[in-house]
Amino acid sequence: MKTRRITKIRAGEDLFTSTGVSRIKVTKEGKVECLEIPITSTGISELIDAFRRDAPKPPVKNVKVTPDSELGRQMRISRNEWVKMPDLTDPEYIKAKEKHDSDLGLAIVLKGLAVEIEDESGNLVTDDQEKIRILKERGLTGEQFSQLVDDITNLTRWTEEEEARFFA
Repeated sequence: MKTRRITKIRAGEDLFTSTGVSRIKVTKEGKVECLEIPITSTGISELIDAFRRDAPKPPVKNVKVTPDSELGRQMRISRNEWVKMPDLTDPEYIKAKEKHDSDLGLAIVLKGLAVEIEDESGNLVTDDQEKIRILKERGLTGEQFSQLVDDITNLTRWTEEEEARFFA
């Protein structure tokens, strides 16, 4: 890995833009092939921050905490107390969180793909829903989708392996 010391930052430079490829495995008639799809990090952290602000919040419920329970020991209480706790098991919250997480993943892929998506006639597609439809119709699997999301978000995040090697 190359190290470069920065002595100034100039407006308009793409100093912090990261680019790379996502390697997606496909199998055609028993033969494994690797698709290299260009990806970029531009705008991804802002996108994630915006989604984080709009994340669904779980409802709160009153829970009786006893001194001998795990939570009671952590709180160091000496008598039973009622505590307001987020209800992470609420079905409506779970459904909203799953939709939110799915929407975030789709937004990351659409923002991070550094390739144009065309319709059947070769026209450039600009509508996000149409892009999603095309990706799904072309057979993009859940595993491949997850690989794209991971690769895009990892363009600017240290992996444990990279961090260990670089800072050793």
